[in-house]
Parts: sequence; C-alpha cells; structure tokens
Amino acid sequence: MYTEELNKMIALKKMDLEECEYELYNRYYPSIVRMAMTNYISVLQTQLEKYNHEWIKNNQI
Repeated sequence: MYTEELNKMIALKKMDLEECEYELYNRYYPSIVRMAMTNYISVLQTQLEKYNHEWIKNNQI
C-alpha cells in the first residue's frame, strides 16, 4: 500500500474510533448495542495497529 493511502485509512479509522468511543460513553444504549459498539471499537483498534505497523514498515524503505 502507498503511504498516502495508509495515511488516509489511518485518519479515517481514528476518526471513527473517536466517534464510537464518544457515543459509547456519552449516550445511553441497550446492553446489546453497547456490546456491539465495544466489539467494533476493539476491531478498529486492531486495524489501526496493523496500519501503523505497515506505515512504519513502508517508511523505513
């Protein structure tokens, strides 16, 4: 992947993560929705770690 694409993906994932965390902690949701949101936040964090590792690897070349 190109660095510019990775930067865009990382930025979008970070914004999505921040928005989900904000919604989860500042609004009332039924427990099943909270569980799904928590799972989605975990997936986003994992993806961000992966993209950050790829970004670092691509920039070392």
